[in-house]
Amino acid sequence: MKKITYIFSGFSVEEHFGKEVSRVFQKDLKDCKNIIFIPGGMGKNSKTDKYVNTDVEWFREIGIDIENVDIFDVNMNEETLEEKINNADIIFLMGGDTIRQFEFISKLNISEKIKEFQGAVIGVSAGAINLGKISICSKDIDDGVENTKIYYGIGRIDYTFEPHFEINNGELLKSELFPASNKFKIYGITNNTALKVSNEKEIDIIKGDLYIINNSEVNIIK
Repeated sequence: MKKITYIFSGFSVEEHFGKEVSRVFQKDLKDCKNIIFIPGGMGKNSKTDKYVNTDVEWFREIGIDIENVDIFDVNMNEETLEEKINNADIIFLMGGDTIRQFEFISKLNISEKIKEFQGAVIGVSAGAINLGKISICSKDIDDGVENTKIYYGIGRIDYTFEPHFEINNGELLKSELFPASNKFKIYGITNNTALKVSNEKEIDIIKGDLYIINNSEVNIIK
């Protein structure tokens, strides 16, 4: 399998992966058996287990027969981590606390392994943010993010993503995203957007809208 990355804001409880994403997954991931989940925080808990079980069931619904499931934990040793990554077909970076997830990945010392992984990597919300070369975790008081944070991410893809993007959220654009966009381009993905990135730079829009925020302007990518 070639190096592929999938980017999402999230999935629909009603539609599961949805028709468009399911078709792509069935083509690209049909032979995948081993998956690693990286939680949106510092490790496993009952909430993580619930989401993992749901995602694995959705893969099986569309004919991707996942056999081995691992959830990375902060207590795993380096040898175990390396062995599991080497045997994996898919690495799935879950949604959750963006900064804590990145700290978790850094503590496990697996950023470079995710970056160079020759297989499929799925990034959802927090995971999508952390896969970028430059990552931005924008201010969201309701989600506990009091100030926008900009940092060097994993660098698997050569883009900076803003999940859950709303074109009508003028306050976020004006106060947070426009100033940052004068330094680097930001790609806004709506809650319905699904992207496939091949070889770090080639973006295919599976579904939904993709916006580019650059030099204090926002435009939709056709």
